Parts: sequence; structure tokens; C-alpha cells
Amino acid sequence: MSIQELAPRGVWQYFYQITQIPRPSHQEEKIQQYILDEAARLGLPAERDARGNIRVCKAGSAGRENEPGVILQAHLDMVAQKNSDTVHDFSKDPIRTVVKGDWVHADGTTLGADNGIGVAMILAVLADPNLSHPPLEGLFTASEEVGLEGALAVQPGWLQGDILLNLDYEEEGELCIGCAGAVNGDYTLPLQYEALDGQGYQLRVRGLKGGHSGVEIHLQRGNAIKILARALQTLHEDKDYALKLAGITAGDLRNAIPREADAVVALSGSQLAAAQQTLHELTAQIRAELPAEDQGLQISLEPGEAISRVLDGQSAARVIAVLRNLHNGVDRMSVDIPGLVETSNNVAVVRTDDTLRVRCMLRSSVDSARDDLAARMEALLNLAGGSAAYTGAYSGWKPQPHAELVEKLAALGEKIYGKMPPVKAIHAGLECGILYTHYPHWQMASFGPTIVSPHSPDEKVNIASVARSYQWLTDYLQGKIL
Repeated sequence: MSIQELAPRGVWQYFYQITQIPRPSHQEEKIQQYILDEAARLGLPAERDARGNIRVCKAGSAGRENEPGVILQAHLDMVAQKNSDTVHDFSKDPIRTVVKGDWVHADGTTLGADNGIGVAMILAVLADPNLSHPPLEGLFTASEEVGLEGALAVQPGWLQGDILLNLDYEEEGELCIGCAGAVNGDYTLPLQYEALDGQGYQLRVRGLKGGHSGVEIHLQRGNAIKILARALQTLHEDKDYALKLAGITAGDLRNAIPREADAVVALSGSQLAAAQQTLHELTAQIRAELPAEDQGLQISLEPGEAISRVLDGQSAARVIAVLRNLHNGVDRMSVDIPGLVETSNNVAVVRTDDTLRVRCMLRSSVDSARDDLAARMEALLNLAGGSAAYTGAYSGWKPQPHAELVEKLAALGEKIYGKMPPVKAIHAGLECGILYTHYPHWQMASFGPTIVSPHSPDEKVNIASVARSYQWLTDYLQGKIL
């Protein structure tokens, strides 16, 4: 069965066309041209900005021309992932779709329902001559999957509407009304070394689950960097071990909770067994503090390669103090949405050479709270003789659960689903938060069909959820009376 035969027919036919067009992030020229060509075919004005974002306009239906305009938004790019045994060139090959039971998936690759289904819904609305609607703008953003790049480039004044509906949400029947903004924190501390020729030892942290530093930060999973710092401090405080620190390598990605961390140290060889016993006891203590998924934690100390230098005593003490005291995890919970993390930090990456370099990712749905956490962390570095730099900041989207848009969408959703839709926010970045920076007068909400395992070859979208989500969208646009 072809996906073009599924209902609603207009949505699935557009999604089929989208799957035939290669569109990995930063290779979006063909899908952008398709949107422009389709707008021209429909007789709708369209324009593309310098970054590749596209705006397509459609006047309101007769009698509705002066209603507040609605912007329908989705991103054009997709994550390109395939199984190791799948032959597929994302730069030129179409996605092969498979209908299996209640789901559509691809044949060994990502499907691109994230966010191709949202794009297809917008096109279906714009193409429907019988749908009553207010003034519409379709906003198709570029390169969302690689840092929200398109949304960051949208200029103030380009869009005319007052309401934005984002169709990049993956839990059907829920309304998302808030997200976190973020900033990269880079912390540096100058280091001094002294010569020491001798045996090096590898201090390793392994066996942690890790996870996403936004949506999983509240689970209190172990952070390998923080655990490594705790182990270093424990050994450093016992003078019998004569611990010297030679270097640290830990973490890779700013948005991933680090699972592994390594330090190279020197210590009195006669004390190795005692130090290992101390770490064994420390491991048991920390396991008792961690959730079930982190019970595989291991802290090991084993002989390594010879070393020729170590940090002097003052530098080592400052490194350990900074890593121990940098805030990690949840800082504040939301006062608007029960159970939602408002502000957090992930101590993500550590490297040492002539300086200690630490990269963190600070998130918050409230910019002032994010900035306050950043100021506290910078103060710590300043006390230690280091410095902080912040880059890549983008704003959060503060939930407004009692906004008129939210209440109307929730009431319409109750008619479709037989229960009031959960109103949620996520502790991760969405394009809505960035767009809100330039358009603070907007009311916004995000919803969409159920998509499982996005960003992986197991990605699939639930067929019935597409129909219900599209009904939710069109019921709102038609101004259905509750």
C-alpha cells in the first residue's frame, strides 16, 4: 500500500512528494525550490530569505480577511541516519516508505516525519480551496536539526500574523506551550605544571546511562565529570596517597549528559591498593545516590603510561574545586507547569592542556533565570582565577497556560480525544522560543502526530494520529464553535 492512499489524502500525498526530495540539513535547496514551485502553482505569494526560510501567504477566506493572522510553522530539513547494512545516499536517493499496521516507517533509514509531516500539513491547508480560515502564513524554516539555524535568522517584521502554530511536536493529543532557551558556557582556568617523571595511573568513570541534557536532566542520572571530580577530591584529601593530577579528558557533546570521564594521575605506588579500596567504597556510596539505570557505575584506578609532568599543587586544587562546585542538574522548577524543569545546567565537556577548559549548556524557559545561573557560575570561576564566556544564546518560551489560544485549542482537542489534552512544556530548545524573541506579542502552541524514535532508522509515524492532528489543526482554523 502506498502512503498516497492514506487519509487525509492531501496530507499524505504531500508527504510522499516530500520523501522523494533529498533534504538533509544544509542540503535543502531542492525542498526549498519545491515549496516555492508549489506556492506558485497555487497562486500564492512566497519569498525565501537569505538563510533559506520560506514564507507563503494566503489571504483570509471571505468575511475573515480581518481576523488575526495565523502562522503555520515547520522545518524543512531532516536527520540523515541509516542502518549499517542499508545502501542509501541521502544526497540523492528518495526515502523508501513502508506501511506496516498502524504505522509508516522507512526502509532502513530515518523517515523524515520529523518534520516532514508538519510541512505536509501546512501545504495541505494552503492547497485546500474549501477550508475556511483566517489570513495564513506558512513558515518553512531551514536547518533546524543542526542548531535551529533557520529560526535564528528570521528577522523581526517579516511575519505579519499574531498567532503561531508549530507542527513539530511528537506526542499526539498533547499541547506544548513552552520550551527552554539555552546558552553555551565556556570556562577557562590557567594551569601551572611541574616536572615529574614516573608512573601514571588512569582514573576512569564508566557504566553511566547518560542522556539528553534537557529533557532527561530531571532524572538525576550520574554525570561522569562530577563523579570524577568527587573521586579526585577524595583521593587528594588523603595525604598518604600523594595524589598528583596530570590531566582530564571527559565528555563530548554540550547537550549530552557525560557517561565517561578519564583523569591521568600520579600517586604513591605503595598506596595503589588502598586507593583502589577507597574508590570501591566511594563507588558504593555514589551508586546508592543514583537511579536504577546508573547502578553499573564503575570507578577504576589502574597503572597507565609514564608521565613527565603534573599540575602544581595550587592548580590541581583549583581544578578539583571548580569541577566540584560548578552547578550541575536542575536549578529551578517551573512555577507555571508542575513537574517542569525551568532552569538547569549540564557540565558537559572537560579538557586540560595549558588551561582547564570546561563547556556547559545552561537552559531555561526564563531568560533572567538563565542569566542568573550564568552569573553565579562565572563568579565561581573568577574566585578561582579563571574566566567565563557565553555564546549562542537563544531565548526560552515561557508557558502561558491560560492564554486564549491555549484554552481554545484545549477545548477543541477535548472534542476530538474525549478528554482534555495535557498541556505541557519541554526543557529543550524549540524554534518557538527563538521566534518569540522577535515576536513577543505572539500567542503560540505546538502539537502534532505521534512519532517514535525520531533521528534513527527506527523512526515511524502513527497513521491515525496524523488524521486526528490534522483535524485539530483544521477545526481551529475554521473557527469551529465549541
